[in-house]
Amino acid sequence: GIALFKFKALGLIGLKLLTSFKLLVFFKSFISMFIMLGIYTMMFGWVYAFIIVGLLLIHELGHFVWMKANGLNPRSIIFMPFAGAAAVSDQPDNQSLNAWVAMAGPLIGGLTSIGLFYFGQARELNVMMAAGWTGVMLNLFQLVPAKPFDGGHILGAISKWFLLPGTLVVFTLAALWHTPLMFIIALISAYSVFMIFTGRDKSQLTMRPAKPLDKFAIACTYMGLVLILG
Repeated sequence: GIALFKFKALGLIGLKLLTSFKLLVFFKSFISMFIMLGIYTMMFGWVYAFIIVGLLLIHELGHFVWMKANGLNPRSIIFMPFAGAAAVSDQPDNQSLNAWVAMAGPLIGGLTSIGLFYFGQARELNVMMAAGWTGVMLNLFQLVPAKPFDGGHILGAISKWFLLPGTLVVFTLAALWHTPLMFIIALISAYSVFMIFTGRDKSQLTMRPAKPLDKFAIACTYMGLVLILG
């Protein structure tokens, strides 16, 4: 801050160069990742922090790549310490595509975490086993059928009724863990359920319903992933 204040001209030139070479987009997308790395490094050590943030990045890249492949114009990945990360893109025009985009994250992230765990076991590297186990739990947690979790978007494409027990699970976990953040997420889930069941969720109104065959494929993939991660 002091350097930019004293050398404003150089700062403006540097900012112009970043914009010219389109590096500003990269900086805006990943500054949150660097902040998360710093916080986690101070708390858990740099090795564990880098692996966990790397697993979160792989999870979000699963979403990102699937969005890109289906023309949803993914724009950035935002990291939130202690809350995970999110990939931002255009809204899908059908529930089936929305479900597969949501599935891509825990599928890629979960399988990578499993591989990391067994690699750490084979090499007797406890930090990799710990990070792999954490990654598995985080991806499994994302499959809870409640929004804003991936599971809410996945099973929500099959039936909105899955969101009711999913939201109850989130409230139960918030009560058991005594976590304010989890309670906030539970309130968000409850509000989402209210909007969907009262027909006020515009995103649900604009998306085409999934076809029966698509619902069957989504359900089988979801259950298989839950069993594997479990």
